[in-house]
Amino acid sequence: MTKEEINKIIYELNSDDEIVNFVQKRIAELENKSSEITVGQNYTDSFRVYISSKVHFKPATTIGDNQCPDLVFDDIVPYINLIKKIRKGRWYNELTLLTTIFFTINDYLGRSDDIFERFMAYNSHIMEGKVSIREIKEHRCAFCSEISALAHNMFKFLGIDSEFVCGMRNNENHAFLLVYPNGYDNVPLCIYDPSFFVSFVKSENEKYSFGYYTGLNKENYESFKSGVPYKADLTKAEQTYRKLYGFNGLLDNCVFEGETPTYIYGIGYNYNRK
Repeated sequence: MTKEEINKIIYELNSDDEIVNFVQKRIAELENKSSEITVGQNYTDSFRVYISSKVHFKPATTIGDNQCPDLVFDDIVPYINLIKKIRKGRWYNELTLLTTIFFTINDYLGRSDDIFERFMAYNSHIMEGKVSIREIKEHRCAFCSEISALAHNMFKFLGIDSEFVCGMRNNENHAFLLVYPNGYDNVPLCIYDPSFFVSFVKSENEKYSFGYYTGLNKENYESFKSGVPYKADLTKAEQTYRKLYGFNGLLDNCVFEGETPTYIYGIGYNYNRK
């Protein structure tokens, strides 16, 4: 199914049963097109395949002295939730979808900086060789690899081209995505990092947060893919966010919180290289 066909179907679904049936049908389609491959941290700089049951996805290189078990996406709940969130609006495009996916994943996986919980979730399945995304959810121990992998699968589910990148952010190993609304390697495209968000702040108790992305032109993209660091000046994205989400004066009198992180495609780059 194309993204246009999927978009049309989503708004024709009239019940929870119809949503579940569509999710199962779409996932079966993606599974049937997949093949066995190993991807992930220190296995690939990036990958574009849907993370099916046949794909050995490694969120980390090792767990202790052992190979990291595969992370398996065997729960359809996130996709059901995604469709329900999409259907709350009358329309969506790739830019608004970035925020929808961010909140869908955040609601499902939560956020954690507890590296011990993450270690235990994977270490307890060393012999089995695989860990369910349900267990990561239960432990509330998702880090950037788990978050970005689920976001990647959501884009693929919706028929939108996505690339999972094993790279760096501000001199630390980090997983994020490249999203291609017009097809792989075509512009416009963007770096999408579902582990972070940008916010408009009105007061101490009033903040509006949105999905975190930065656009790349053809020159930036080719340079970035060759390994040259890209400084994402998110302060320049303020007006885009205001146009997308500032309807009915929602963001009036709000201060935009932007930043300028540096992203690198691939791991092991010398960050200080001139």
